[in-house]
Parts: sequence; structure tokens; C-alpha cells
Amino acid sequence: MSIADEIVDALKHSRLKLAYQPIVGAKSRRIAHYECLLRMVKPDGEVVTAGYFIPAAEQMGIVHLVDRFALETVIARLRAHTNITLAVNVSGTSADDPAWLQSFVDYIRDKGDVARRLIVELTETAALHHFEENARFITQLRELGVKVAIDDFGAGYTSFRNLQMLHVDTVKIDGSYVKNLSECPENQVFVRTLVGLAKNLGLKTVAEWVGSDADAALLQSFGVDYFQGFHFGEPLLAPEWSNI
Repeated sequence: MSIADEIVDALKHSRLKLAYQPIVGAKSRRIAHYECLLRMVKPDGEVVTAGYFIPAAEQMGIVHLVDRFALETVIARLRAHTNITLAVNVSGTSADDPAWLQSFVDYIRDKGDVARRLIVELTETAALHHFEENARFITQLRELGVKVAIDDFGAGYTSFRNLQMLHVDTVKIDGSYVKNLSECPENQVFVRTLVGLAKNLGLKTVAEWVGSDADAALLQSFGVDYFQGFHFGEPLLAPEWSNI
């Protein structure tokens, strides 16, 4: 409850922020787009990650407010900066709420000027938990020009058939399998299999938590399309483009 009070106070006083982490092309090594990650600035100036407050927000039933803040902030950023593409996350709790999902679609519906530069990320587990509702949500988003990515791919139980039925654009390979990949032959087999599955479905792939040139080279040889990780850029509250 204490953390929930912090969240409400942060929303009230504009201390909830987004940090922007670059996602780069595997071949070009140039920034393709940014993932928007939630941060809270405490009254003393300390910046904490979403892991500190999202579980409490979900437990106390206020995560919808946080997700709405993220969506509205991302749309405003896209309108202010016409040369960038941004990815926003939908929490598992919000993904379980059909009414909230519909309100998300309705908010974007009249914003065609930015929809094609928006990527919505759903975790693999959340997408499967209420499969029919999320499949409909994804279909509505794609009809508006929004791209959809499945986050943490490989951490859940997505089947070949489920991926076909969801009609997403991208899968993001769970970072726990990517970290120190060049030193783990078992994970190399698994990641190569995930990439092959995605390619057979015509999906783009993003490898999360890429931490070295050796790991990046291996992933590129597997056919991964994009890299994300501190090796290519940390999440920043004020990236260079935000001041233009």
C-alpha cells in the first residue's frame, strides 16, 4: 500500500517517467526504434525501475493508470518527434482486462498520424492467458497500422499454432537465454530453434540482453534481426532526440 501511494503521488506530481532504450539492426548496427521503460523518480531524486513498483500497482489495482500514462506519453512523444518509432508495454494485468484493451484501441483509433510508428509489446504469458481477447486486441491494433511484438519469447509456452493465430509482427527472445550466449551451447541450440520458428512464420526477431560483440555475432549468424541490451545502449530518461 505504501508503494501504491508513491505511485499515485508520482503520477500527480509528474515523477513517473519513461526511459528509452535503443533497439538496433543486427546488420546495420543503427538504431531502428526505442523501447519505452517505466521509471519513478522519488522525491529525493532517486530513480527506480518498474520492478520496484509495477508488482504493487498490479496487486492494488492501479496498474491501469500507469499503463495509460505510458500510452499517452508515448503518443505525445511520437507526435513531437516525427522521425522516431517507439515501443510501449502493456502489463499482464491490463492485458487480462477486455474493457481496458478496448479503451487502448479507442485511444489510438483517431491517431493515424502516429499509429504506424507505434509498437505494442505484450508478454508471451499475458498474451496466452486470455488468448481470444488478446488475439482480437492484436488484430484491431494491426488494422490501425500499429505493430505488435511478443515480449519474453521462450519464457512461456507459445506453440507454433498460437503464434500463427496471434498474427504478431515481432518476437523478442527472452534475455535469460541470450545473456552470455556465446558461453552456453545449450542456450545456443534453443535460441537458434526460436529464431527458426519465427522465420518460418515470417516474424522479425529481437534478442534482448545482448551483452557482448561475441554474443551479437553469434545471434546475427542465427538470423536475428535486432539487438537490445546495455552493450548497444542503456535506457535514458533524456535521449539526444528528446531535446530537439
